[in-house]
Amino acid sequence: MPKAKIDRKTLLRNALSVFKVKGYSASSMQDLASANGILKGSMYHYVESKEALMIEVLNALKDHYVAKVFAKAYDDDLAPVERLKELARRSEEIFMYEEGGDFFVNIGLETKQSVPVFAEIIKTFFEEWIRTLKHLYSFVTNEKEAMEKAELAVAEIEGSVILMRLLDDPMYLQRTNKKLIEDFNRLALENPENKLKY
Repeated sequence: MPKAKIDRKTLLRNALSVFKVKGYSASSMQDLASANGILKGSMYHYVESKEALMIEVLNALKDHYVAKVFAKAYDDDLAPVERLKELARRSEEIFMYEEGGDFFVNIGLETKQSVPVFAEIIKTFFEEWIRTLKHLYSFVTNEKEAMEKAELAVAEIEGSVILMRLLDDPMYLQRTNKKLIEDFNRLALENPENKLKY
């Protein structure tokens, strides 16, 4: 009796779960097939290789963040500081409660030398995250400082996630997010010419 076909979304979601738990190198095509309830040989009906599958997973995840998370920064129904709070809330959900929550960094560090094609996708993810925060900071400061603040914010968040995981203390990320919001509010007050935008 033939197996039912797997839709692409399910295939990618199940593959992501395997990669989150085992990393890229330790995940076998057998692991990926088992996660999808099919035989190893059947995986090749869906993907050319493990590398091709990871490329698709990374792109799908990046697109998800842009459409569902970063999009909050452009929600005109919310004040800019509320948009930043929403991004902070989502970052805490992802990094604190989802297994392998820092997936782009984990895979990037693991595969930087061995599979450089992944690094390009991961780089575009971080560029989009920085661009998103720059958009928010542009409400309270000039373009140059907005970019500097955005780059620093991403670095601080990533650093706090590393410490949070190493020391099993979620307060590192929570404190970083609190500090970023306080800094944003301070900039708004110090730059009254931005009040109309704010």
